[in-house]
Amino acid sequence: MSGLVERRGFTVAEGRDAGLSRRQLYGPGVQRSFRGVRTIDVDIEDHRVRCRAYAALRRPGHIFSHHSAAALHGFPLRWAVQSRDVHVAVFAPLKPPRMDGVVGHELRGAGHRIVTLDDMQVVAAEDAWAQLSGVLPIDDLVAIGDWLITGDEPYSGTAPSHTRDQLESAIRHHGRRPGVRRLREAFELVRYGPLSPQESRLRLELVRAGLPEPSLNHDVHDRERRIAMVDLAYPDHRLAIEYLGDHHRTDADTYREDIYRRERQAAAGWDVVFLTVDDLAGPTPRAPLIVRRAYARASRRP
Repeated sequence: MSGLVERRGFTVAEGRDAGLSRRQLYGPGVQRSFRGVRTIDVDIEDHRVRCRAYAALRRPGHIFSHHSAAALHGFPLRWAVQSRDVHVAVFAPLKPPRMDGVVGHELRGAGHRIVTLDDMQVVAAEDAWAQLSGVLPIDDLVAIGDWLITGDEPYSGTAPSHTRDQLESAIRHHGRRPGVRRLREAFELVRYGPLSPQESRLRLELVRAGLPEPSLNHDVHDRERRIAMVDLAYPDHRLAIEYLGDHHRTDADTYREDIYRRERQAAAGWDVVFLTVDDLAGPTPRAPLIVRRAYARASRRP
């Protein structure tokens, strides 16, 4: 029994072969993840866990795609656009799976790259990005594109997983897909630099409001010393814009560092605007108005 539990998913047939009783296979302590699949003591609401459970069926040619590929690659998907169903694709002549909790897809043979993640066959990240163009709004596609070509390199120095060329290649391969026009529009808005989806959305809101496109992850210097790396900036006006996620409020050290960093920038002649999730909420976010006013003040500064 313990060996099956450690596998994070097993078929009913495997359970019987291991000597499990009917009660152990169908009792209240066992999760019925999919038809013929059982899991024990896992968070079945975690999409990646559901993918691993489905993988226990070991169906040749079944590849995780769309929302499931996005989850397995770690895409920064908003909760509102995540999928509970597992998305599984096949190439013809195989037929897509038909099962409760599974969305089946049939892929054309050319243009898809398949990778292995945690022993599972998964559509490559750039193809998953293209596949989601039919269901995601432009801002989400931009945020994912930013994430793919940036990673955490501005902090860690580690090269990102993808390049703009790879995203552009995926667009060519998916040229007839529903939503490809949206994908092309999103691609033109993808930028290297943002370290969170909210930073990407903030940049888009500012540009849509008619403000100049800001610099991303800009280093602020006082003489020769770097005193901060700010999320967005208008260097010519010495205006820094920082998006503060909730951890900036709940973590005491982060909260204090935000104050110290703002003071250091002020001493170097910079204005700093702090924005939160509330400033990006609603159909007409107030963030552009806040930044526009700060930009106008900064432009009048001698």
